[in-house]
Amino acid sequence: MNYLILFFRFLKNNLGKICLTLLFCIIFVFTLFPFGDLSDFISSKVSTITGNQVYLQFDQLQINPLSASVSLDNVLLETKQLDNLTIKNLTAIPSILSFINKKPDGQIIADGILSGKATVKLNSLPSSQSGKGPEIQKSNVQLALEKISLKDLKNTLNLSLPISGFLNLNSNSVIDFSFQEQPDGELNATIQKFELAAGSVNLSDLGSLNLPEIKFSSVELKTKFQSGKLVIETGKLGTSVDDLSGTIKGEINLFIQNVNGQMSPVINGYNLSVDLIAKPNFIERAGFFLSFIDRFKSIDAAGTRYKMKLISSGPGLPPQMSPLQ
Repeated sequence: MNYLILFFRFLKNNLGKICLTLLFCIIFVFTLFPFGDLSDFISSKVSTITGNQVYLQFDQLQINPLSASVSLDNVLLETKQLDNLTIKNLTAIPSILSFINKKPDGQIIADGILSGKATVKLNSLPSSQSGKGPEIQKSNVQLALEKISLKDLKNTLNLSLPISGFLNLNSNSVIDFSFQEQPDGELNATIQKFELAAGSVNLSDLGSLNLPEIKFSSVELKTKFQSGKLVIETGKLGTSVDDLSGTIKGEINLFIQNVNGQMSPVINGYNLSVDLIAKPNFIERAGFFLSFIDRFKSIDAAGTRYKMKLISSGPGLPPQMSPLQ
């Protein structure tokens, strides 16, 4: 009993020294531990776990115990869908409470991705059950993109669209990552200095189109998605100073499917209202393209106007075109 009393008395008298020693131990561990040497080990583990489907490489790994964050510098990521995606700094800040409950909540910040910045915030919602099926775990996902280069995005995703410009995007949605149910939410985006080079482009489910050079000083989109539909509430294409400008509104039947862990969007049709204003310079270089919609042409004070409705009932089908009243 005396030894126990002496032990606690020792702890009481030396508590400050003990805490200081532990603090310095922690500091030395995080300062001296060769986190940079973990790059090859982690890369190997990621490749093994994903069946060589994901390649991850980075220069330095940093851990901040105060904010419980992990940072990777000069990240290189490659998958079947992504080609040579580089990120200057990737920081993950998990939610401690959710981590204890084994839920992937938290925040991820990618600085220097596609010449811009991306922030993703994830919060798990209470599980719900639809009918007699299994419980569905949904999450609230907030996505913010700043100054993303469309040219870099095109190269990373190996897109056939010869596009360039800079994208800013904000999205707030509720997502079931198994995609038993389709996402609900809203998405607002702006593109500055949008350019589409002339040529033939394949728009997948929208079909193949021969397009002239198109430039918009800005593009603004306000959309929401619900029950497999992407509703374009506001779509402004260009401004009055551009050779081509206009508006677009309507709905796209957009279904996201999960096939063996791979998410892919499928367009099952659309109903769009398009109102374009073309100036003489655009009409001169895009005469062949405009000849397909010449029957929807009218002349007013703003210039040559093309107003039409585009309707497609299935993927890959050419649209039915009719005048827009």
